[in-house]
Amino acid sequence: MNWKLTPIAIPVLIASLIAISMLVYTWQRRSMRGARPLLPLMMGLVIWLVGSTLEAMAFDYNARLFWSNFQFIGVVMVPTAWFMFSLMFTDRAAVLTRANLSLLLIMPLLTLILLWTSPWQQFFQVSKVLNTTGPNPYWEWVPGPGFWIHTAYSYLMLIAGFVILVRGYRQSSRLHRRQISVMLLGAAVPWIANILFVVVRVSPFDYTPISFLITALAIAWGIFKVGLVEITPIIRKRVIDEMQDGVVVLDEQNRILEANPAVLRMVNMTEDVLGQPIDDVLARWPELLKRFRGRPRSQDEVSLTFDNGETRHYQVSLSPLHDKNDHLTGQLLMVHEITRLKETEASLLEAKEAAEAASRAKSTFLATMSHELRTPLAAIIGYSELIQERSEAWGYEKIVPHLKQIGTAAQGLNFLIGNILDLSKIEAERMDVILTEFSVPDLVNEVINNVKPQVAKNNNLLELDLAPDLAIMHTDRTKLRQILLNLLGNAAKFTSEGTICLAARRNNATGCLMFTVRDTGEGISDEMMSKIFQPFVQADSSFTRVHGGSGLGLAISSRFCEMLGGTIEVQSQVGEGTTFVVKLPVQAALTPRPGPENGRSEGAMQQ
Repeated sequence: MNWKLTPIAIPVLIASLIAISMLVYTWQRRSMRGARPLLPLMMGLVIWLVGSTLEAMAFDYNARLFWSNFQFIGVVMVPTAWFMFSLMFTDRAAVLTRANLSLLLIMPLLTLILLWTSPWQQFFQVSKVLNTTGPNPYWEWVPGPGFWIHTAYSYLMLIAGFVILVRGYRQSSRLHRRQISVMLLGAAVPWIANILFVVVRVSPFDYTPISFLITALAIAWGIFKVGLVEITPIIRKRVIDEMQDGVVVLDEQNRILEANPAVLRMVNMTEDVLGQPIDDVLARWPELLKRFRGRPRSQDEVSLTFDNGETRHYQVSLSPLHDKNDHLTGQLLMVHEITRLKETEASLLEAKEAAEAASRAKSTFLATMSHELRTPLAAIIGYSELIQERSEAWGYEKIVPHLKQIGTAAQGLNFLIGNILDLSKIEAERMDVILTEFSVPDLVNEVINNVKPQVAKNNNLLELDLAPDLAIMHTDRTKLRQILLNLLGNAAKFTSEGTICLAARRNNATGCLMFTVRDTGEGISDEMMSKIFQPFVQADSSFTRVHGGSGLGLAISSRFCEMLGGTIEVQSQVGEGTTFVVKLPVQAALTPRPGPENGRSEGAMQQ
């Protein structure tokens, strides 16, 4: 007999050796969960590879024909074993009854009979001639109808197995997903190679056995890296016993069939309760029984007080159990202790109430202190203006700039105190909304005149873009004025030698006026965008040292927009500028709360 190790035989031989090693390893662990579905598949793979290896090495016609026919045992085994593997590995082995197994084996057995029986061989393959002209002999053959029936059946088994495993993949844990991925990869490569040989006929050589090298390596990796074989069976009873949540199974008469250790610990009972009616077991808590009686499916929180005076809290869910015919067979009671969660909730609630009380005290303190400070500040501002006027008349012009600085600083402090007062009123829910009708263009021009000095201070250009149909608006004029002053003041503060634009448009479809303040200033980082409407938050502390400010203007503007039934939005890019968009209803639907105060006075805001 003439044997030779050809180039094609080398990878097939390597794959055979790996597959044989994996088969031995799997056989030694055949009692394990992962080994049982893998064994038939590995056996078929080994037979296919061994037959292919010996066929590739045999140069004698009869020997080569023998091993060619021998490997078909594995060829017909692998697709069926693959389908069985997919069912068993995804816990669907119940469908593999004796009757179903017999049906699955009919086609493989008929294929072998057609191939090995002389009268029927031509039905399987019309002709088969060995071509020995090159270094790697190969069969020139013409398939018959039987071969195509066998191929269709094999591909059907492969497709069905793939579908089952893919569905199992979606429902599996991370570990089992890795195991399924290994098997899908190992099966996909030789299947593609087989399609290229059988259907497309890209080459006279069948590279399916060579591609099994990848399959063997994938299975080896799966066995040693992701526990394809050594994952032991998970016993349902053990899982239930080790659960931290309580599990109680009731029959149709509400007798306790099963109760895991967790629920027994929760209610200070022993396994003696098994077989007893749950009404008797929980007789000390009649309210609990009353709450769940007559409710086949429910979920609720309950509190139980025990003999020692201790009270525990639980989340209890009740679900019906049905058989395969949808007949009620009992109920499942799941119990999760939430005592610690309830204690934490109580602590958090107490802390929240304390924080709210502290916040109210802070707001009261700020309001009181602000009022106390405004009286002397008013005197400082008034006297500085008076002395400034008299100094010019008395010939003390040199002190006039200093008096102006005193007045400017006092006015800035007065504006800051006004912001603090506004914020404290908002937080205390004592800020009033007074609705009036007014001319929007008149208000905008008033605001523009107020901010012109700030805009000019940094050599900025101020643009105004008003639609001709703005007309009358019904809202709180004072608060809208302050919103625009805050936005334009910020734009002037953080823009140098740039452009600041105030635009106003009416949207008749939504019944809103849209005010847009756009600048070409420093911009706001993405990190700070979500924080700028919080009190005392500024985009950058370094900007504060240069430009000043308290970080209250945007927070107050945002709260005022909410109070007026509108919104404020911001878009910004560092180094390119910022755009604020305020949308307010033309006819505010808010009902003003009675009270003498209306936020800050016109004079304070103007300053």
